[in-house]
Amino acid sequence: MGKGGHNTRIEKHEEQQIDASSPHRLPTLSEIKVKIPSHCFRPTVRESMTYVVKDVIYVALAFLVMWQIQKNFQFGFLLFPLYWYIQGTLYTSLFVLGHDCGHGSFSFYPLLNDIVGTILHTWILAPYYTWKLTHNHHHKNTNNIDKDEVFYPHRGEPYESSIRDDIFFWFPGIGWFYYIVYGYAPRTVCHFNPFLPIFYDRHFFGVCSSLAAYLGMCYLMYLHACTYGFVTLFVYHLIPVCIFASYMVIITMLHHTEIDVPWYADSEWNNVKGQLSTVDRHYGHAHSIIHSIGTHQIHHLFTKVPHYHLEEATEHFRRAFPELVRFHDEPVLSAFARMCKIFLAQRSMTEDNKMTDNQVAEIEIIDKTKSKYDKTKIYLYIAMTLSSWGDRMWQFAVGIYFISLNPTNLQGVAVNGVVLNLAVILFGTVIGIWIDRNPRLPTLRKILVIQNLSVALMATLVVIALYNQSSISGGWIILIQGFLIAIGIIATLSSMASKISISRDWVVALYGSNRDNLASTNAALRRIDLISNVLAPVATGAVMTFTHRWFSAVFIACWNVVSLVFEWLLYTKVYRSAEDRLSTKDSIKTSNQKSSGAEESAITKMLSSIQGLGTYSSLSVCLPGLSLALLYMTVLSFDSVTRAYVIEEGLSEVVLGVLNAAGSIIGVIGTFMYPVFVKRTGLVRTGVIGFWSEFSMLILCLLSLFVHGSTFIPYQKYFPDACFSGRRADYLHSINLIPYYCSKLNFSVLLLIAGITLNRFGLWIADLTVNQLQQERVPEEIRGRIGGTQNSLNQFFDMLRYILIIILPELSQFSYHICLSVLSVFTASLIYTIWSCSRSSQLVPPSADVEMCETNLESSKTISSEKLNNDNDFIN
Repeated sequence: MGKGGHNTRIEKHEEQQIDASSPHRLPTLSEIKVKIPSHCFRPTVRESMTYVVKDVIYVALAFLVMWQIQKNFQFGFLLFPLYWYIQGTLYTSLFVLGHDCGHGSFSFYPLLNDIVGTILHTWILAPYYTWKLTHNHHHKNTNNIDKDEVFYPHRGEPYESSIRDDIFFWFPGIGWFYYIVYGYAPRTVCHFNPFLPIFYDRHFFGVCSSLAAYLGMCYLMYLHACTYGFVTLFVYHLIPVCIFASYMVIITMLHHTEIDVPWYADSEWNNVKGQLSTVDRHYGHAHSIIHSIGTHQIHHLFTKVPHYHLEEATEHFRRAFPELVRFHDEPVLSAFARMCKIFLAQRSMTEDNKMTDNQVAEIEIIDKTKSKYDKTKIYLYIAMTLSSWGDRMWQFAVGIYFISLNPTNLQGVAVNGVVLNLAVILFGTVIGIWIDRNPRLPTLRKILVIQNLSVALMATLVVIALYNQSSISGGWIILIQGFLIAIGIIATLSSMASKISISRDWVVALYGSNRDNLASTNAALRRIDLISNVLAPVATGAVMTFTHRWFSAVFIACWNVVSLVFEWLLYTKVYRSAEDRLSTKDSIKTSNQKSSGAEESAITKMLSSIQGLGTYSSLSVCLPGLSLALLYMTVLSFDSVTRAYVIEEGLSEVVLGVLNAAGSIIGVIGTFMYPVFVKRTGLVRTGVIGFWSEFSMLILCLLSLFVHGSTFIPYQKYFPDACFSGRRADYLHSINLIPYYCSKLNFSVLLLIAGITLNRFGLWIADLTVNQLQQERVPEEIRGRIGGTQNSLNQFFDMLRYILIIILPELSQFSYHICLSVLSVFTASLIYTIWSCSRSSQLVPPSADVEMCETNLESSKTISSEKLNNDNDFIN
């Protein structure tokens, strides 16, 4: 899309008689066809079936080779990403063969075409016959803005993006399945509904047969999962299908979307115009594997040309009509990223923008000057990705390492959590002051060295301890845990310092002059952290599952050492590329500190904390803040304690990593739904939805105490036939209870982890609601004080959780922590609901909060002044 039209400008009207030799006249299909050898239009069954057999053999070989590698080599799983790419590309080649069947270019026999096409497409989960019909409709209306099927600009009101549309555009694999289920708005078509007008009529039998084959494929996958496990089905078939689906979105968009491609109104469209408005592209080493589908202009002009004649036909077309050729040799992924950004920015036009042949129905979707890459941002994003990935890997693994060193209780994990919380509370402000008072680049370099080497040193200690665990005495194990906690303090503080330095200082200095640019940069950095939180635990859990836990520590140590080098270089590049902004850092003025002298003592800081609590309690958002803080006093999250518990109860590391990722995705979905709820129900009611959504999911965790496999002792007393295993059974023997032995993984753990995964949705909504309430109702001059007080409350309840674990450290006592966690969330939900029904939530305007805060501040200043005068009188 965009301005430019055809390479040769077309100025033709229907009533004009233009000489056939005019350079501004489009040739007819017949004139183009005579320039192409006739044999290019004749498919043969033997040649077409040869490609089918060859591709099926390649698919089978790829599967068998990967199966044998995984079966016979300890680290064979590391080749799965390569397998996914190869198999996904081969699946795309199968789709192109079925695509030929749909166009009738596979053979001259329609029944053979439909049988082969149905088999090939059904294997890769594409509904053959319904897609065939909608795809032919696309070919009959290519680049007709009023009738085309997909990736057409929207006419009328300015387009408002939705969650589904964003997923459609930015997650190509998901986008393909979204399209076959919902179609492309506003002309939506469900490819699984045989009763739609486009399918019903004379195609009803073919549609139903194709959908019946699709259901049969789903049943075969179900049987395979029951026999070999869902994980096997997922890694060997479903992920390659998603790679193929990604190919589909990329191919469809790139061949019909570019800045010089026009779109025509229905009154101005004709077949030749539309088909010539497609784009040829080259897919590099995969081009021939996916059967030259990149030669798209000839394919659209003549759908009966089989794929094995496309290159030859294209060569003759380009030689005869060079002025009509549209070919872009930009790398496919960079072109897709560029055009996605352009299309999302401007994908609508006003209704009165009449698209005529003279004006060529073209949409200007971006200024070319905006397509220039910001290298500084790229360097920054890569560096943050490396840092965030390393942090998330260690956060996921550390609890598992502690429980591996001391499998009988959770005390080491809890002590580690309490100590790290205290370190952040005590030294967070000091670190922030240190960052403010020192030059940016040298300070960040010191932070990077301390952070990465600290984690690498801890991982090395874990390797030594786990590798020699059988020969190390209990005293040495405790000493190693002590070293891990001590070094962990340094690593945690340096990680916090890195985030403060980048997000609170560097980013503001680089992009603070432009609010929109700053907001987009902050959102991108947050997105990097969320994606790392999804993928890093999966990778770490996979390494633990398929190798050894000590080897995962080796992997983490190596990652941090290598990451240190790249982060050092990347941040240096960021600094050098924007040295004019980053080198002019103002030092903090210390005149007030010097004048206050001894007044900046522990007593003064304590008085400030007390005054902050007084100001906080006077606000109308005090109770919502307390509700949010109570959510921190729960073990029902993917923290180190719960990870250690469920791993010891039989859940594998890779499954835990996948569920952790699922929880993060559900949390992200909650953030997408949050503005929708605010718009439809209001901010206060959105909080009610968030709190009670979280509590309702935690009911599953509560139910996990009353099913087979539960460690809840009261349940076992009343149900002596409960299913127990391993160490838990030994514990029951010690208290004269006879357990029933069963498989290691039990339903209780599955129910527990399901509740933890699903409650992320409500948690994020509740958190965002309280934060926005404080943003709107807390005066600007005390937001920092209130934010600090809120953070202190959060850390207090988080530390209280660890203290309770220290008091009740045994695995058999974890059930009591579940009860306390559910009670804490219920209390938080109840407090917020009571507040939402009070006058404070809806009738007290922000101005009243300002008056209360000002009164509180004045009174606190008076108290401080009186205290200082009394101290001076006493000294005198």
